[in-house]
Amino acid sequence: MNTNQLWKDRFNQHIKMLSRYLKLMFNDHLAFALIFFVAAFAYFYQQWLQTVPQNFPVEWMAAIIFGFLVTFSSVRTFLKQADEVFLLPIEDAMKPYMRNAFIYSLIIQGYWLALFLFALTPLMMTVKEDISIGHVLGLFAFLVVLKIGNLLATWFAQKTRDNSYHYVDYGVRLVVNTLFVFFVVSEVWTLAALAAIVFIGIMFVHYTQVNVRNSFPWDLLIEREEEKLQFFYRMANLSTDVPNLKQKPKKRHWLVRQVTSTLSFKQEQSFFYLYSITFLRSRDYFGMYFRLILLSIFFVYWIPLFWGKVFFSLLLLFVSGFQFITIYHHHKGLDWIKLYPVPESVRKKAIHQMILLLMIIQILVVFPVYIWFGNLGNALIFTSLAIVLTILFETFYLKNRMNRMSDS
Repeated sequence: MNTNQLWKDRFNQHIKMLSRYLKLMFNDHLAFALIFFVAAFAYFYQQWLQTVPQNFPVEWMAAIIFGFLVTFSSVRTFLKQADEVFLLPIEDAMKPYMRNAFIYSLIIQGYWLALFLFALTPLMMTVKEDISIGHVLGLFAFLVVLKIGNLLATWFAQKTRDNSYHYVDYGVRLVVNTLFVFFVVSEVWTLAALAAIVFIGIMFVHYTQVNVRNSFPWDLLIEREEEKLQFFYRMANLSTDVPNLKQKPKKRHWLVRQVTSTLSFKQEQSFFYLYSITFLRSRDYFGMYFRLILLSIFFVYWIPLFWGKVFFSLLLLFVSGFQFITIYHHHKGLDWIKLYPVPESVRKKAIHQMILLLMIIQILVVFPVYIWFGNLGNALIFTSLAIVLTILFETFYLKNRMNRMSDS
């Protein structure tokens, strides 16, 4: 079998799938919100650079960001469940396939390194006036080499099934990578050379103690590839229906118990009860909501201009309401829900109640942050505008969107 051609076929299938879902994801209001988000972030970032102190720890900031980016490296293989059977006999001929997978992973992850470096370059040039474009390009080349080393280390270490070994590996490499980047950005070359020696030693241990002694982990690679694919499907499912999505809820017994103990068991509350548990146990909705609130708090703290704080807070409030509309179709594949002896209007009302509650909670959480980093007047202005946005969202946007979704 020509494994190079196999890779090309799998790669083309992957690109077609990405193109189809990304087009649907960014064909909605999400693209509009992202454009405003990026433009506003760039504007306030530029304003902040004018006030940043010269003793700002940009070296540590770069070290921590790039330390995480280079440490958590994985190779996309595009392997499928049946490959464990049908490709096993030609395992020795899979080297060209895996080489292509390694190159693809390096290019994609290198893109994220370039993106974050591009964002940090103005800050580095502001704080460290001796930084030039040549230094930045040299730093990028160093990060790419370090990323290659981490990809190889991950590839060598993944053959072991000892989870404790993986945890120790990630922890040690995260510390070494962070210090390595810090020493290079700070131009402390002696310590940087020492960090390089330690990292090479880690790779040597992985290769001699794990890679050479263990067989090719087909099942683990297939399982991790499926996890990556399902993660993308979950992100796409926030904007459109994804038939291939496999729902795997989290238990969160304590949190579910605390919330459901306050809910009514009346028939007209059946869908609100269902969607509340769905929100809490889903891997997508609860985590997304928590991160949006943290982003709101961060922007209130970081942006110097009051109206800039308000803009981002209201934008993230809108995103919270917008993202959770898809919970309406979360149980679309379960026919037994249609047997509920309640009208469709009750189901729509539950969505309205759910999103209204989430938006109000977000307002209440951000309100004291405005007081802490500003004053009561600023907090009241934000709250008034947020309440107006919530009412308009519920009355007009959500109502029309729900009508279109129920007709589809």
